Amino acid sequence: MSSLDPNAALSPLPPLKSFSLTHILYDPSHPLSIPLTLLSLSPIFLFVSYFTLLIFTRRLTILLLAGGQVGNEILSWGLKRVFKGERPYLGWGEVGTGYGMPSSHSQAAGFLVAWGIGYAFTLAKRSAGRESAVEKKREIVRNWRNGIYVLGLLVWSLGVSYSRWHLHYHTPIQIIAGYGAGLLAGSAYFALTEYIPMHHPHSSIGRIRSGIEYVWEGIGGVGGWELGDAPGGWGEGCLILGEGNGAAQSTDVAGIRRDVGKNGKRD
Repeated sequence: MSSLDPNAALSPLPPLKSFSLTHILYDPSHPLSIPLTLLSLSPIFLFVSYFTLLIFTRRLTILLLAGGQVGNEILSWGLKRVFKGERPYLGWGEVGTGYGMPSSHSQAAGFLVAWGIGYAFTLAKRSAGRESAVEKKREIVRNWRNGIYVLGLLVWSLGVSYSRWHLHYHTPIQIIAGYGAGLLAGSAYFALTEYIPMHHPHSSIGRIRSGIEYVWEGIGGVGGWELGDAPGGWGEGCLILGEGNGAAQSTDVAGIRRDVGKNGKRD
């Protein structure tokens, strides 16, 4: 081999493996293949979105939602090993590896749909105590806006689920099972982390969430029930700055104002 050969100094490659989480094959002749491929990857993008929102809004609700989505992935991993369903194209390693029952992509989509619908239906409780005329107009706009959000979420989730069949990674039964498992998991998780603590703050579950919220606020996070932006910044909580941290912090929970004074105690 010539010394001028650019490959002469290269050492042999070790056995390489594709990163199956983002490796997707598609039919280039089908006009919907690329859009459906991107849809199929979108559940992975969710975790990037959660991380970004958590950094910039510091909302406890975002933290709990992200934690629930991770838990849902662990549940899917366990269910696959219980049912041990084979992929539709067994032996074609590039078209899905590992067990296929249930579809984890469909389960992730179903989880977020259930959680999102729960959030939309509890908006009135989250904004309790706001009775001004302007606020009532804003509430109408919010209802319309959130209706559009929920519809978009449903369309997205169905698109993700369909993409898994179109791209030959799952059977219809595996997709339906995954979507159903995600709906059940998302509903149960929303009830435990949002609905019960919001409507029954003095229950055991409500007190656990309040404890998590207290620690979260103490390191600079923002409690409550909202998903929006928040003032302040990381490290500004009473647990880090101590008693001399300036103005008191407050959180409006289900219409009950709970003040956190300079001494870090709730009134």
